[in-house]
Amino acid sequence: MLGAQVFDAGGQRYTLFLGNAAMCAVEDQYGKGFFAVVADAVPDVDADTALAIASAMSAGAMPNLSSDTMEKMAGAMRRVRLSVLRDLAWHGLQRHHPGLSLDEVSDIADDLGQHRFGEIIGNAIRAAQGQDDGRKGDGRPTAPGKPSTPKKKRTGRGSSPSGAAPGSTNPLSG
Repeated sequence: MLGAQVFDAGGQRYTLFLGNAAMCAVEDQYGKGFFAVVADAVPDVDADTALAIASAMSAGAMPNLSSDTMEKMAGAMRRVRLSVLRDLAWHGLQRHHPGLSLDEVSDIADDLGQHRFGEIIGNAIRAAQGQDDGRKGDGRPTAPGKPSTPKKKRTGRGSSPSGAAPGSTNPLSG
């Protein structure tokens, strides 16, 4: 699935996908639009600061941020609503892991650490907004400048081990 975040935690592989069903469930839970809930989870962070923080965190270059950006980041981190991030993750995990409890999602967050947990949720939110996060569905990075190619399902009739299915013909080329 485009935008699915695949990751390992606690010796298990998980797939988090903030698709339509998960976004609608978040809206039902909070009584407002999905992106309003996301904005409440990380309030008062302008897009430029959020982008600088996300880029620096993913590159491991936190010391390279300006002091102004570091101050904004510190202020933003004090206002992050971890319970909302946990709820977003819970809803995003339900498609592939039905029955997973909120306590289990908290355990996943504890195992990953808040930085990695936030990074996974951030990638899923960007994908929900239609922004490519630069990762394939299995979490591996795509080649720079090249979008991820979704897996194709087989089409048409299958052939037998000894060739084309009985009664089928190949069209003439040319």
